[in-house]
Amino acid sequence: MNILIIQGHPDDQSFTHSNALHTYETLRHDGLSVQIIDLAIADFDPVLRYGYRIHMKEQGFINQVQQKILWADHICFFFPVWWGAEPSILKGMIDRALMPNFAYERKGPLRVKGFLKGKKASLFMTADDPAYYHRRYGGIITRWKKDILGLSGIKMAKVHIMGGARWVNDEKKRLAFMEQCYQQIKEFAVQPVKDDLLVD
Repeated sequence: MNILIIQGHPDDQSFTHSNALHTYETLRHDGLSVQIIDLAIADFDPVLRYGYRIHMKEQGFINQVQQKILWADHICFFFPVWWGAEPSILKGMIDRALMPNFAYERKGPLRVKGFLKGKKASLFMTADDPAYYHRRYGGIITRWKKDILGLSGIKMAKVHIMGGARWVNDEKKRLAFMEQCYQQIKEFAVQPVKDDLLVD
């Protein structure tokens, strides 16, 4: 299975960035098929300046993102929750990469065809609110499941949230969360191999 990690925190000194990079390096060390998109160091304009009326001239980075999305079987998004949503740089990448005729086609208000069916995605988030709040009341999970991933035909697999992240100063708890994220993605990566062995 091909795993794509999308690191969506703009600060390369953040816990989210460390978590995503640790997961990427550990999976690669394990010999798994994994790539990463690191938005903390990406050089692109995250503002969709004309909607989808006009294609923006600078497309190099966005083309790379789209190729990696096509390559991936499972996409893992790492990001903090700010004001009930993902950081603007991640929203900007979504606006520019998951565009019509690549990710989906809309034939009417309720007639949408997703072009990325067969792919799965998971969210690995940090938030100031408790994790249960986002699972029960927060709209971010529903929005990602229905309006971002679902529109493109991508199925949401798992959601991991470190709640109260700003106050988690215990290094052991942070490392434990990082290990949980890594183990969850590794389980996704080796599952097809297990399935093949069962079939044989």
